[in-house]
Amino acid sequence: MKKTKTKESTKIQKAKVKQAYSPLGIKAKMHLLGVFLLLSFCLYFQSLSFGYVLDDKLVYTENTYVKEGFSGIGKILTTESFQGYFGKQMDLVQGARYRPLSLVSFSIEHELAGLSSGLSHFLNVLFYGLAAFICFITLRRLFNEKSADKKLIYSISFISALIFLVHPIHVEAVANVKGRDEILALLFSMLTLWAALKYTDTRKVLLLIMVPILYLLGMLSKENTITFLAIIPAAIIVFRKHARAANMKVFFSLLISTIAYLVYRNYIIGYLLGGEPSNDLMNNSFLGMSSLQKYATIFYTLLIYLKLNIIPHPLTHDYYPYHIPIMNFGNWQVWLSILLHLALVGLMIVSYKRRKKLSYAIFFYIAAMSIVSNLVISIGTFMNERFAFVASLGICMILAYLIKAVAKKTSQPHRLTLVLAGLLLFLYGFKTMTRVPAWESELTLNQAAIKVSKNSARANSFMATALFNKYKNISDATEKKRLLAEAQPYAKKAVAIHPSYYNGHLMSCGIAAERYKYDRDLDKLLAEFKQVTLARPDVEFLQTYLDYLNGRADKATLMAYYKDICINGLMNQQRKYSWALKFLKLASALDPNDAEIRQAIRTAYSALGQNPN
Repeated sequence: MKKTKTKESTKIQKAKVKQAYSPLGIKAKMHLLGVFLLLSFCLYFQSLSFGYVLDDKLVYTENTYVKEGFSGIGKILTTESFQGYFGKQMDLVQGARYRPLSLVSFSIEHELAGLSSGLSHFLNVLFYGLAAFICFITLRRLFNEKSADKKLIYSISFISALIFLVHPIHVEAVANVKGRDEILALLFSMLTLWAALKYTDTRKVLLLIMVPILYLLGMLSKENTITFLAIIPAAIIVFRKHARAANMKVFFSLLISTIAYLVYRNYIIGYLLGGEPSNDLMNNSFLGMSSLQKYATIFYTLLIYLKLNIIPHPLTHDYYPYHIPIMNFGNWQVWLSILLHLALVGLMIVSYKRRKKLSYAIFFYIAAMSIVSNLVISIGTFMNERFAFVASLGICMILAYLIKAVAKKTSQPHRLTLVLAGLLLFLYGFKTMTRVPAWESELTLNQAAIKVSKNSARANSFMATALFNKYKNISDATEKKRLLAEAQPYAKKAVAIHPSYYNGHLMSCGIAAERYKYDRDLDKLLAEFKQVTLARPDVEFLQTYLDYLNGRADKATLMAYYKDICINGLMNQQRKYSWALKFLKLASALDPNDAEIRQAIRTAYSALGQNPN
C-alpha cells in the first residue's frame, strides 16, 4: 500500500514538473552555449596575450610537479597543492590547500603545449563561458521555467547568468591563470545541482550516480564546493517540496562524497584544519588583533563584499594588511554590515513562501560566502575578489529578480526588463573590459593595485619589486636611475606599514645596493642596511653584499657599521646573539686583529653557552 502511494506521488511530482518546466532542444542549447562563449571571449579577448602573474608560479610556472606533465599528475593527486613549488609541505595557511584538479589541467597543458600562457588564458576564458552557461541551464531547471525560446531573454535564469558572465568582480578569477580553481569549482558545483534536480524530476538512477561524482570533482577543484552540501538540498526543499525521498537520497550521496573527500584530504595533508593560524602577517591578516577587532574587521569585509557585488568599484587584487583597516565595534560601518546581513536573513525568511526565488538567492549568497568569510576558518587574508566568485551568483539572481519585479509593475514589462537588464549588463561589461588590462603583467597589475591599495604592505612591496625588475631589464642609465628613485618610496612604505615584512626589507636592500653603484655614498647605503639588519637580520642579501663590500669599501666606515649593529643593536638591545655572530664574523674577516670585535665574538659565544674556540 505504501509503495503504491509512493509511486503515485512520484508520478504526480513528475507531472507537475513537466507542466512547469519546458526543456530546451539540443539546437537551442548549442546556440545559447555559443552566445555565452562568444560573450566570454569578447569580454576577455585581451587576456589571451597576457603572461603569468602572481600565484601562477605557485601552481604552474614554477611548480615542479605540474611541469613534469603527465608523469607529475600522480604527485599532484597525492600531495598538498603548493608542494610542487616549495619542495615540501609548508602549511602556510590554516588547513593547507588541496586543489589538485586545476593543477592536473595545467600538467596536461604543459605536456601537450609546453609553457604557453596564451593557451592557459584561452582555457580559462573557455571554461568561464561554459560555467556561465551551466549556471543558466541549472537555474532554468531550478526555477521550473517554461518560457518559449523567444521569451528566454526575459527569464530570471538567463538574466542572472548573463549578469554573472559580465560581472567585473570575476576578472581576477578569469584573467589570472591561477583562478581556474574557482571556475572549475563553480562549473562542477552547478553541474551537481543540475544532476540533483534532474534526478529529483525524473528519478533516473544514472543521475543520482552522477551527483556525488560531479560534487567530488568540484571539491577537488576547490574546497569551498563543500557549501553545496547545504545549497543543493535547500534548492530541492524550496522548489521541489514534495520530493522528500529523492532529496534524502541526494543529500546522503553528497554526504558520503564529502566524508570520502575529507578522509582522503586528511590522509594527504595530515590534518583537516591544522593547529594555530600562521604567525606571518601575510598569511594571517588578523595576527596581533584582539577577538573583538578580528570579528569587527570580518564584518567590515563582508560589507565590502556586498558592496563590490553590487557596485564593483574600485577593484584591486590586494586586500592585504592594511588596505583593510583594523576595525572595532565602535565603527558605524561594522554595524551597518551587521544590520544589512540581518536584514538579508530576515528577507530570506519572510520571502520563503511567496518569493521563493528571492529567498533562495539570498540563501545561496550567504551559504557560499560563509566558508570564505573568515568566520569558519582562517583563509589567510582579509578578503579577495576571487573568493566571492561562487557566492556572486546569488547576488546576480537577486539583481535579476529585482529587475523582473520592477518591470512587472509597468504596462510594458518585457521592454523595461530589456532596458534595465541591458543597462546593467552594459555598465558591468564596460567595467570588466577596462579592468582586464590590469592583469597583463606584474607591472601593470601593481600599477593598478597601488592606486587603490595604498595602505597595503604587500601592494607597496610588489610595486617596488615590479619597478626594480623593470630597472634590471633596461640599459638606459637615466631611466634606470628614475626607476630606482620611483621604487624606493614604495619599499619604505611597505616596511612602515609592516615593520617586519621580509619582502619589503629585501627590496629596500636591493634598491639601496643598486643606488650605491651610482652615487658611491657608503654612509647612505649603510644607513639603509642598518634599518634592515635590526628589523630582519635574516635577509640573506645583507650578508652577501656586505661580504662583497669587504675589501672594496672604506674599512673604517664598515667597521663602525659592524660595531654599531652588532654590539649596540643585535647584542645589547635585541639580545640576538646568533645573528650578531654572523655579522661579527664579517667584521673579523675585514680586520682579524680588532680587539673590540674579538671581545664581542667571545661575549656572543658565551651568551649562547658555546666555546668561542
